[in-house]
Amino acid sequence: MKPKTKLQVEVWNLHQRLNNPKEQEPYVISKHNFYYTTHYKSLVCLECNHNWKPTQVWHEELLGVECPSCKKKLKKLTTQNGGIAAQILTYSVTQVIGRFQLFRYFSCWKHMHKNKPPRYSFRSLFEEWNDCDKKKRVIVGRTTGWTGDGFNSTDYEIRNPTSGGWSRSYKGSQYDSFFSDYNCPGAEILPKFKKYGLTAYKHDCDYRVLINKLDRAPILETLLKARQKELLNYALHKQTKHHEFWAQIKIVIRNKYKIKDAGIWYDYLELLSYFNKDLHNPKYVCPTNLDKEHDRLVKKKNIILEAQERERNRVEVIKRQQKLEKVIIEYSERCQKFFDLEFTKGNISIAMLKSIDEFKQEGDELGHCVFTNEYYLKEKSLIFSAKVNGKRTETIEIKMPELTIVQSRGINNKSTDYHNKIVSLIKSNLAKIKSKMDPEKQKKYKKLKEVS
Repeated sequence: MKPKTKLQVEVWNLHQRLNNPKEQEPYVISKHNFYYTTHYKSLVCLECNHNWKPTQVWHEELLGVECPSCKKKLKKLTTQNGGIAAQILTYSVTQVIGRFQLFRYFSCWKHMHKNKPPRYSFRSLFEEWNDCDKKKRVIVGRTTGWTGDGFNSTDYEIRNPTSGGWSRSYKGSQYDSFFSDYNCPGAEILPKFKKYGLTAYKHDCDYRVLINKLDRAPILETLLKARQKELLNYALHKQTKHHEFWAQIKIVIRNKYKIKDAGIWYDYLELLSYFNKDLHNPKYVCPTNLDKEHDRLVKKKNIILEAQERERNRVEVIKRQQKLEKVIIEYSERCQKFFDLEFTKGNISIAMLKSIDEFKQEGDELGHCVFTNEYYLKEKSLIFSAKVNGKRTETIEIKMPELTIVQSRGINNKSTDYHNKIVSLIKSNLAKIKSKMDPEKQKKYKKLKEVS
């Protein structure tokens, strides 16, 4: 959109006088990895295009490859479209323009081909101009979309930042949630931010996010000045576990213990808490070999969890067995008076399912849910099995006391060629089923007939 406010007009005029920071390009290029790809049974260096036969492919894929020609350490890359591939890095340039703290974002594309030296191209993405005195900001940038670096190839315009003003968290729009891969050296910081020592201490954090949060989080300033860059990066870009484990972080700082992997260290502290270890003891908080201690506690916890799972399974099996025994008794008591019923005509015979095992056999052979859905628990249904030449063919459900056929299903719940004969045989013997019913149910059946 066009600049509308006085601040937007001022920013737009300053933006148009900016030059592209060409002096940063060699630094960004140096941050790209080197790659090789495969061509039939050969390896091709995508830096110098040298082609050679591999020795042990599995070993080279695991540990990396050194090009025999240019001697560069290479990573494997799968090329497409006739041997073409591209890798993208994003970087930021931090400047001071007048009273504005300016953050500029760019992307560097590395284009690689099997038969050509790599080519680099640069794109400007967006800028954030912060008027720190008035606590206002203006975004100048391209539209965000589905391209390699997340931005479409549109012209620079004034963009709407996330609503909520200055003191917002970086979660609203793609501009706010964008973090660069690298900060370029030579960052310029407004005098009001120099108290934090942003350029005096090495860190890998996006200056824009860091400055925004340092103003409101003294803990982050402590992590920065204590040179705990892994904890700082984790706090800014991943999770805020530093609040939960601040006492342990102070122990780390006092003991000058350097954490190389914040995620593993936080997991390790949670494991210590699980085993009720003293989280205020440097012996535990600052282990000599973090990875080894972490893996040891993970293995120990897994043994406990597996034992708990086995115990839960054992208890569950007992409960299921007790439930099944109870169900068997209840089913037998409820339906035993019908067990002696058997209807035959020609090669068709129909009888009740007399046990839970028969329900399972019926469901397994016919591929339906008579056992899975526990039809034996239906107090108002009788379940019969129809066999043709001694082979299970259809399962019949009869509703009580209405004595209506609810369903008669064969393999995979489909009707068979004998369906009509089976239904006819059941209907012709409903009187025999009625004779086995309790007197009370017979009365209900009679009333239902009178109503109908």
